[in-house]
Amino acid sequence: MSIQKPDSDNRRAPEAAAGKADGKGVPVTVHSHAGYKGEERPRAFELDGRHLTVLSIKKTWQEETEQGRRRKTVFRVHAHDGRSYDLALDANTGEWTLEPFARDRA
Repeated sequence: MSIQKPDSDNRRAPEAAAGKADGKGVPVTVHSHAGYKGEERPRAFELDGRHLTVLSIKKTWQEETEQGRRRKTVFRVHAHDGRSYDLALDANTGEWTLEPFARDRA
């Protein structure tokens, strides 16, 4: 098991682009791939008219929302622009969102 050092603040996704002020993610177009187990994994995404390639998935975790007990899988990805982003896949709807960067999960 390797320990990953948190990115410096200047390499994280800008707060304005990473989510709304209310802490909820914003819809984003994600190009994903389902592996042999059928698990969706992000490969690239569109943000502010730019196509960003995912170089690596640094961390993955599950979250359950209080509203309707919906589950989502969050992927902390490192994109080719040198920044880290949190992309979430809603298990019920299959929709992707760009989440506010969770500093407590760095």
